[in-house]
Amino acid sequence: MKFTRPLLITKIKATGVHLCLSLGVFLYLAYQIYYNWYPQPYFAIDGGWQGIRLVAAVDLVLGPFITFLIFDLTKSRREIIFDLATIALIQFAALFYGVYLTYNQRPISIVLVDEYMLSSTMEQYGGKLRSEQDLFKYSDERPPIIYADLPLDRDRLAEINRIKIEEKVLEHAQMQLYRPREEFVTALRSRQTLFSERMDFYEARESYQSWLQASGKSEDEVLIARFSGRYGSVWLVFDLEGKYLSYIK
Repeated sequence: MKFTRPLLITKIKATGVHLCLSLGVFLYLAYQIYYNWYPQPYFAIDGGWQGIRLVAAVDLVLGPFITFLIFDLTKSRREIIFDLATIALIQFAALFYGVYLTYNQRPISIVLVDEYMLSSTMEQYGGKLRSEQDLFKYSDERPPIIYADLPLDRDRLAEINRIKIEEKVLEHAQMQLYRPREEFVTALRSRQTLFSERMDFYEARESYQSWLQASGKSEDEVLIARFSGRYGSVWLVFDLEGKYLSYIK
């Protein structure tokens, strides 16, 4: 198609209108992703950034680009309506899929299991979790921070491994291992020597000391744990009652 100047101006105007409308939708979704679905530090290291880029690609690039390609006021009214409906359908379908993936991959729990802190998504619970609200009985953090106690008993370990292999549910998403809040604090305290050694190994001591100085706290007033996300790791900082305070890169 040859783009004449009037046609090009029309396309740019139509694309601009579409982009402005799409920007409003994107800002709403970006707010949900950043503040509700993937609050920091999980936005940066556990999928939020990837999700927001996917939504931006669909909402701010795909839709306006299609508008630029096919919008033409010289067409009949019927053709214009058909084109606009087609654009809306394509963009809505792609946006729905992108938002669906982003929402379903959000961390709905952060679990301390053995020597690690990991996130769990709804899918990882293998259909055993009726509602994510059920997790808030272990913690009122968002997402809930939970302790999963691995037993030493051989028969129980065998059952855990069976669930892991046959049902594809990893240890940190096996709810029969979840313990009350007070046990999370005890488990966190018992691992402080280990986590402190790992902080030195990962050369994070300087950042930790800077955070302590800025917050006016000493090492005796906080607990730490290393969280491993899907795209990176950070140190989570808790008070002595196990309440989440902040994070250190």
